[in-house]
Amino acid sequence: MFTTYTRKFICCATLVSAILLGACNLPARSTPTPSGASLLYTAAAQTVQAQLTQASQPQTAIPLATTPPASTWTQIAFASATLPLAPSTQPPPASTPTPLPCDRAKFIADVTIPDGTSIKPGQVFVKTWRLQNAGSCTWNPAYTLVVEGQNIFNAPSPSPITLTNASVPPGSNIDISISLTAPLTGGDYKGTFKLANPAGQKFGIGDGSKPFWAQIKVQVPTGIVFDLLAQASQAEWKSGNANNLDTALAFGGPQDNPGGAAMIVNNVLLETGSTSGKILLTVPRAEENGAVAGTFPVYFVQPGDHLRARLGFLANLNGTCGAGKVRFQIAYLEGGVTQVLNEWAKSCDGKLLSVDIDLTALKGKNIQIIFLVKADGPATDDWAIWNSPRIER
Repeated sequence: MFTTYTRKFICCATLVSAILLGACNLPARSTPTPSGASLLYTAAAQTVQAQLTQASQPQTAIPLATTPPASTWTQIAFASATLPLAPSTQPPPASTPTPLPCDRAKFIADVTIPDGTSIKPGQVFVKTWRLQNAGSCTWNPAYTLVVEGQNIFNAPSPSPITLTNASVPPGSNIDISISLTAPLTGGDYKGTFKLANPAGQKFGIGDGSKPFWAQIKVQVPTGIVFDLLAQASQAEWKSGNANNLDTALAFGGPQDNPGGAAMIVNNVLLETGSTSGKILLTVPRAEENGAVAGTFPVYFVQPGDHLRARLGFLANLNGTCGAGKVRFQIAYLEGGVTQVLNEWAKSCDGKLLSVDIDLTALKGKNIQIIFLVKADGPATDDWAIWNSPRIER
């Protein structure tokens, strides 16, 4: 059932539609100036038409605000940026060079004894370096060469440097020499050195803290290095008993001396039944527990040294093994103190006893080898021999 408002709206719409249709069928004429009534009807018709048009189209949300495109923001940013200044026509400030230190050296070459040179034990040699004055101060005769660290070459320190000219200005080279002594023990050695200014301040190469050096290889001979048989005549011989060697003994015999004997014999019959070459014969004093001993010249021990020999007895005159029974002992003397290396009990049994003593623990020491023979009871047939006694490496 229609309301009064609805009926009025339908009537108005119908009336307007009729007027519009009629107007379409009228002949065309010039558009008169609209009167007040016609303006009212025209506005009403436009309103209805607009409402119908809106009703037939989908609704579109109206944005509250829009964001300018990126290009717009870029333009704004560029517009607001600070404009670059014109490049400066002034030259950049010059860098200040680091000043050279007063005392500094540079290694140029090994003039003599390059690294790894072989030198004999105890040999004196002259080492020469070519150095450059890499500092800002002039070197004069008051500058010296000094040992840095352990003085393994027994170098004089400080040692004056010899100048060809009166001075060594910055940038100039100089040859510096010193006399050194190789160590007695075989091996590789490196001794380090620096220079010192007149005030005693030391400096070296590189950044000034690094030393320069002499580096050598001490080579020792191999084979028999100390022939104890050949040295026997130089040994100090004594006789006595096991606890007291109180009598000096001349080297060379005779063999049947009741006070004892020490001598070289050759081409004699051994307990093995063979004939000897040259050997050392030691006969203890002819008494119970009699003894004989020889102290050899000083020997400097090298790494790898071994003391070797064969121990035994002469045979009886009839070629049979006698009643010999002794104790062989090898000791050494160092600084007035005697130390026993080893001792062996030996009887005449038809065999020689081979001994081999490693002396490596004594390397670098000056020692005197001691040979001792003690009668083990009565000194009967105690003709003790040392066959090929030697130190070798």
